[in-house]
Amino acid sequence: MKKKISKFLSLILTAALMFTLVSCGKIKDGPTPEPDPEPDPEPTDEWVWEGPKYSELASTVFKAENVTIPDDPTGVLEKVLSSGKLIIGTSPDYPAAEFVDELTGEIKGNEMLLAQYIANSLGVELVIEAMDFSGVLIAVDTGKVDLGVSGFGWKADRAELYELSDGYSATSSNDSHHTIVVRASDLDKYNSLADFSGKTIDAQASSLQQMYVEDQIPDADLQLITSLDQGILDLLANKVDAIALDSTTARNYAENSNGQIVSLYVEKQIEFDLSLYSDFSGNVMAAKKGETQFIGVINQILAELLATDNYWEDKGLYATFYYAACDEAGILPDEDE
Repeated sequence: MKKKISKFLSLILTAALMFTLVSCGKIKDGPTPEPDPEPDPEPTDEWVWEGPKYSELASTVFKAENVTIPDDPTGVLEKVLSSGKLIIGTSPDYPAAEFVDELTGEIKGNEMLLAQYIANSLGVELVIEAMDFSGVLIAVDTGKVDLGVSGFGWKADRAELYELSDGYSATSSNDSHHTIVVRASDLDKYNSLADFSGKTIDAQASSLQQMYVEDQIPDADLQLITSLDQGILDLLANKVDAIALDSTTARNYAENSNGQIVSLYVEKQIEFDLSLYSDFSGNVMAAKKGETQFIGVINQILAELLATDNYWEDKGLYATFYYAACDEAGILPDEDE
């Protein structure tokens, strides 16, 4: 499967190529040599998604059929139903959950298909508002958006400040590993999380990785960033020693870095200990504190979606959303470590 290189890596590689061409100097005059014939493509065992394509899933009106809407909806639920719009906030830098299609500018991802499923189930239009990850929950709290859908994991402080949905996961292994990415030249320096004591580590503000670094590498110099691409640029520019990421994102950044960075989960099985967080249960959505009626309806819709467990071959409907989104984003699914 063709891999999609993110925009910032494309710029870096393009700059490197231009430098190489300029450095070569003037080519000696003479006949242009015939190009060597292209070698036959070598066989590949890369993952290929043979199920429904993203566009097909996005154009199908999936919805829950057994949702009980209260006769007297209040708060955000009443606002959504009366306005005919469900406004969600997301930070589209976390493929395959949410990402921007660089050709069309459309925000896509398995969580965006999930959000459309919820909107369809409520009989309303879906409106997607893109923002920094740390701004999503602020937008929920201020009422700018109705629901935060941005790859959130359960955190104690989130549960205290917001109404969180039930957990959902596309695959049994999805979001089950979180790790550290370092420069390939520094790989030999690190054999455990303890080796990052005193090191400078980037993590996205308000993310699970921020919590993991604070809890498990407490004497690290933690730097909070607004986007993951910013963290990778910091790492490549030697501004930080590492960046904390989930293992899927870490692997895909590493594979598209032309050998400059590596995932310590892939290389040395180094990962954060998630057994410390007994409430960890996949991703969750966030609504304003007190909106229990709204989240109750969201949980009904999630339950029916996740119960659709034989949509395509042996995969459930939400798992199908996930694999199709991976295919659309040009990344490997998490379980293909």
